[in-house]
Amino acid sequence: MVKRTWMSILRGMAIVGGMTAADAAFAAEGCSTPAGVDCKQCEQIFADAGTKLTSQLAGMSCCDPGSCCAPTSVCDPDALNTCGDALADACGESCGESVSGASERTLGLFGDWGHGVTVGGWTQFGYQSGPDGAFTGNGTFNDVNFGPGAGFSNAKEWDNFNLNQQALYINKAADGSNGLGVGYRAEMIFGVDGNDTQSFGNNVGRYDYDAQWNHGIYEWALPQLYAEAALGDLSVKIGHFYTPIGYEVVPSNGNFFLSRQLTFNNSEPFTHTGALGTYKAGDSLQVLGGWVAGMDTGFDRLNDSSAFLGGFIYALSESTSLTYMMTAGNLGWRGNGSINSIVLTHNWSDKVSSVHQFDVLGSDLNSNFGGNINTQGAGIADNSTGQINYLFYTINDKLKAGVRQEWYRADGTSYNTMTYGVNIKPMDKLVIRPEIRQMWSPGAASADGTTTAPGHDDLFNSTIFGIDAIISY
Repeated sequence: MVKRTWMSILRGMAIVGGMTAADAAFAAEGCSTPAGVDCKQCEQIFADAGTKLTSQLAGMSCCDPGSCCAPTSVCDPDALNTCGDALADACGESCGESVSGASERTLGLFGDWGHGVTVGGWTQFGYQSGPDGAFTGNGTFNDVNFGPGAGFSNAKEWDNFNLNQQALYINKAADGSNGLGVGYRAEMIFGVDGNDTQSFGNNVGRYDYDAQWNHGIYEWALPQLYAEAALGDLSVKIGHFYTPIGYEVVPSNGNFFLSRQLTFNNSEPFTHTGALGTYKAGDSLQVLGGWVAGMDTGFDRLNDSSAFLGGFIYALSESTSLTYMMTAGNLGWRGNGSINSIVLTHNWSDKVSSVHQFDVLGSDLNSNFGGNINTQGAGIADNSTGQINYLFYTINDKLKAGVRQEWYRADGTSYNTMTYGVNIKPMDKLVIRPEIRQMWSPGAASADGTTTAPGHDDLFNSTIFGIDAIISY
């Protein structure tokens, strides 16, 4: 009923608009109206009628004000309502053609709760035929014996159909456009990726880095818990948050591929605890800077960790963007040192884009990426270089193809990967990602085999098939 009423009013407006336009045309031709009729008076009558109808339409809201109401001028065909849709039937559709639609939408768990608060998440199920040297491995770190990042429990994550990530979040963006704005975000993840998102740079037993959070190959994690304040072009977040370093991210729905870079997994932080400011220095430049308690910490400082985190994002053109991020100082469980990352993205056309990344890690950590898995510091690089290239091709709005090439050199040994995949989007909010990952490293095994981790050469000289599905909400 509401939708039909709106359409009737719109048709009336169209008629009025047409008559007003016609009257203006008559006036341009000398106002050829019948004798005794004041042309300007006719114009005023039509203008008044249009104004009254506009006011009536703006006053009829299918939802609460500010969520799905008529635009300021319904006479503007390009006007948008606050739902972000063109006028047309948007209000009737988004409110379920019911005046009680606003209440029904507010009571829903996911989406906009009003006052800038949103609740959402994603669910990812996946399968990989073998370990990929990154997120899919042997499960929870066996840190009781060796300390952070050393050794694994015997919990095979591959060759299973797994729940990779079940995530939920509540978020309020800090809007400083009209004075001081305050926001926050809390995020929870459960699944086989849980151990990768825990604060494993903590002292054991602190925050979410606790055995009680682990259940076989499945773990809980709280990767983000922060408050944010914004004023004008400056915003500052304080708490526990994802790193801005690198191109790939922890949340699965933020990446093109199921598998991760070796560089991302082994030589970049996942999370930080501290304070990070972002300043919009212009239309093309954002500058970031702040203090963090090393890397992968959650409200804890391991070995008095203290480091700088910052960089910039610069739009070179409408098609090209350059990002530089770094952290330097006492990185906690990764020793003293620095990580520098450069990412260049470019859109070659509407269908073709590329990403190019270069990372360098240097630290004083006494570790060896290719060392025996039974020794402390095995599988952790103290020095590395990563060079990664992506090429993406959009076939249509439901299918996109991509390839990722990586050269990763850790502690003197080179590791190579080539990953080929597609993103299939059969419907909104759902993506299916099959891929083939090839890994080769002729130098992974030492000549005598005494210093190489058991299976190290097999791991980095293999081909893996993977496929997953992600629903975002």
